[in-house]
Amino acid sequence: MSRVIFASHGGLSKGMKDSVSMIVGDLAKDVETYSLLPGENPEDYYQELYKQANESHEQILVLCDIKGGSVHTALSKLAVLDNVIVFSGMNMGLALDIVLRHTQLSDKDLLDVITNARDGITMMKELNQIEGEDF
Repeated sequence: MSRVIFASHGGLSKGMKDSVSMIVGDLAKDVETYSLLPGENPEDYYQELYKQANESHEQILVLCDIKGGSVHTALSKLAVLDNVIVFSGMNMGLALDIVLRHTQLSDKDLLDVITNARDGITMMKELNQIEGEDF
C-alpha cells in the first residue's frame, strides 16, 4: 500500500481521516495527517517529509486541502521526488478512492482518482419532483 497523508490548514485533515474511517474502518488506520496550525510554518513539515521520502522507495500520496495554499505550496516541492505525488483539492471522494485502492497507484490509476473526484462534484439548484416516480 502507498503511504497516504492528508494535509490541511487547521483540523480539516484530521476530520477527513475521521470521516473516511467511518466508511472504511481500519483501511484508514495508517493514513497520516498534517494540520498546519497558527504560528507554524509548513516549510518545517516539508523538510521533515522530504528527508523521509528521499530515503524511501515507497509511493507517498499527499492530499492537500487547497491549490496554492501555504500547505500545498510547501508540499508540492516534494514532487521532485519520483515516489511522491501531491494532490490539491482534497475531498471525501478523492480520499476514499485513494484509501480503498490498497496498492501503489499507476499513472492510469492516478488519473482515474482525479476523474472520479471531479465527477463527484455536482450542483443542484432546484429539485423538481416528478409525480409517481420512485427514487
